[in-house]
Amino acid sequence: MTEPPLSVSPEFDAMISVVIPVFGSPSVLEELVLRIGNVLSEQCNAWETILVDDGGPSSNWAVITDLSGSMPNVMGLRLSRNFGQQEAIAAGIAETTGQVVIVMDCDLQDPPEFIPRLLEALRQGADIAIGTRTVEPASFLRNTMNHVYYRFLSLLSGYRIEPQQGTFSAIRRTVVDSYLSLGDLDRPYRLVLDWLGFDVARVEFERTARQIGRSTYTPWRLLKFAMSGVVFQSTRLLYISIIVGALTSAIAFVLGMIFIIRAILGNPPEGWASTIVITLLLGGIILLAIGVMGVYTGKIFEQTRGRPMYIVRARHGRLPKDNSANDQCGTG
Repeated sequence: MTEPPLSVSPEFDAMISVVIPVFGSPSVLEELVLRIGNVLSEQCNAWETILVDDGGPSSNWAVITDLSGSMPNVMGLRLSRNFGQQEAIAAGIAETTGQVVIVMDCDLQDPPEFIPRLLEALRQGADIAIGTRTVEPASFLRNTMNHVYYRFLSLLSGYRIEPQQGTFSAIRRTVVDSYLSLGDLDRPYRLVLDWLGFDVARVEFERTARQIGRSTYTPWRLLKFAMSGVVFQSTRLLYISIIVGALTSAIAFVLGMIFIIRAILGNPPEGWASTIVITLLLGGIILLAIGVMGVYTGKIFEQTRGRPMYIVRARHGRLPKDNSANDQCGTG
C-alpha cells in the first residue's frame, strides 16, 4: 500500500542519501531506483542513490553504470570483490553527503514507499528510524532460528534486540559520523545502531515477498554473520565458557569423590560407561571453550593486521560536490 507523501521539516533542508548494497537481483534495480526517485521527489529537491556492487555478477555493474550514467541522482560504487553486505553498507555510507541517510535492500522487499514514514519519525525527534517487520516472508525454521539468535544476543548485550528489524532505516548525519568513527572491521550495521545509544524510533511495515532470485545468505554465511554479531556485541561469551567449565569441573570433582568413597566401601562402580560419558563431556566443553577463545583471538588478529574493511574498485556518476549538501529541499 502506497503511503501518502509527507512534508520534510526545514531541519532536513539538505541532501537525502540512499545506500543500497547490491549482490544480485540486477533486473529490479531500475524499478527500485525509479520508485525511490518518485518518493523522494515529493519530499525533497535533492537526493542521491548510491548502489554498491559487492562483487556480484558482472551484470550488476553493467546495470549500475547504465543507471548512474542516465540518472544524475544515481552513483555506482564497485568493490574489488565480495566483502559482504555489512561492508558494502559501510562503503556506501562513507560516500554519502546527505544530512539524512537511508539504508535499504536491493530486492524490493523493503518498499521505497515506506521511506516517508521513516523521515516522519526523524522529524518527530528520533535520531534513528528503523523499519520493524510485521510480516516476515521467510520459512518457519529460519524465523525461529532468527528469534532464538536475537534473544541470545539480547542476553549477551544486556539490552533487547528486536529480531523483526533489518537494515531498512533512516539515520541522521550525527549517527552517520558516529558510525564511521568506529574502527571495528566487523561492523554489523543494525547492531551498531543499537550499540551507539541514540534515540531510536521503530516504525512497523509489511515486508513484501522476494520478487526474484533467492537469498544469498547460505547456512555458512548466516553462521559467520551470527558469530560476528556475538563477538561485536560482548565478551560475555568468554565468561560463560569459564562458568560452564567451572561447573563441569565441580560436577566431575563430586563424581570423583563419590567413586572413591564407593571404592573404599568395597562397592566400586562397574563398567566404563560413566568414565566414557564424563570424558566426552569434559572433552566437548574444553573444545567449546577453546573454540570461543579462538574466535575472539582470530578477530584480534584480523583487527591488528590493519587491513581495510573494504576496497573500492571503481566509482561511476556523482552529483557535483557544490550542489549536493547545499541544495534546498521543498516542503512537499
